[in-house]
Amino acid sequence: MTHLNGTLLKHLIATEDLLRSWGSSEELCLAGLCHATYGTDGFAPFLVPFDDRRVLRDVVGSDVEEIVYLYAACDRSLLYPQLSGDGPVCVRDRFLDETFPPADARIRDFVDLTLANELEIALVGSGTVRSGTAGSDADAGSSKRPEWIGPLVAQMEKRASPGARRGARRLLGPG
Repeated sequence: MTHLNGTLLKHLIATEDLLRSWGSSEELCLAGLCHATYGTDGFAPFLVPFDDRRVLRDVVGSDVEEIVYLYAACDRSLLYPQLSGDGPVCVRDRFLDETFPPADARIRDFVDLTLANELEIALVGSGTVRSGTAGSDADAGSSKRPEWIGPLVAQMEKRASPGARRGARRLLGPG
């Protein structure tokens, strides 16, 4: 399946690789590998219909599937503006049209996965940094980076894990 900078499989593997390089949990790394299973708010194609969640759950387990589902179901237009604040956040499930306050750990997983996904698209997959050296200061901060990626990282980083925060900053480089 085609994706922005090549194939979806290449993107999924690179997203998982970034999460691993940041020291993320095994569950979050596997979620990175599966994050497009139900499609997303910004990537409509899906591999499994969202109403058949047991298919993915049977393969990767409940914890991984819950991360993937939240990532797919999240209405980003509601959540993103809340992420730079300090208080609890609400998520709208775009599939079920329900709003709920997820646990802080789930928001952290969502943010880490979002950072890995978006940085992979903006920097690694686009060739701005070499995928084999993701996180290397020597390859970070190219002037070719898209203008939107810095503000997105800044909006989310306070809710990111320390490893994801450090990894994102390394990839963005100075400026």
